[in-house]
Amino acid sequence: MPLTWTPDPATVPWHDVQADEVWTEGPITAVDPEALLTVVGYSCEIVGPEPLEGLVVDAGAAGVTLSAPNTLAHVFPPVEIEYQIQGVTGFCANFDELPEEADEVIRYIPNPANTKDWTIRVSAKCSDGSTHTGDFVLRVWANFDPGRDQLKEAVNARRR
Repeated sequence: MPLTWTPDPATVPWHDVQADEVWTEGPITAVDPEALLTVVGYSCEIVGPEPLEGLVVDAGAAGVTLSAPNTLAHVFPPVEIEYQIQGVTGFCANFDELPEEADEVIRYIPNPANTKDWTIRVSAKCSDGSTHTGDFVLRVWANFDPGRDQLKEAVNARRR
């Protein structure tokens, strides 16, 4: 006997967010429309192209709530940053790795992806010992403004 999920897992995406957005969504819950089964707890697994660091999952008796209290901007890192120190070219993968002594930022290649999807696999455990699963799609959209702003800051810092 299937459970009825709220929200409906057939709605894709379940949640649509900008990578630099702070958000909380939930709870995801399930009920038996015939009231024969009682859900006693939930668990959650995140399935996707890479680990989703910064996503906070709260799975308990009342459902599953997810949040990104510090944004998910790191899921779209630059492809490459090229810089020079006294005429010698170097490369790094993000602005945190850019040496302070770099004289110039020569090239910045942003991540070409504009979205990434993760499956939020929620399992509802019932009092009869059965487990029912619903898959919900979290879609994260790239926002290129933070990368642009970091590039401007890095270039301006070297002009002083």
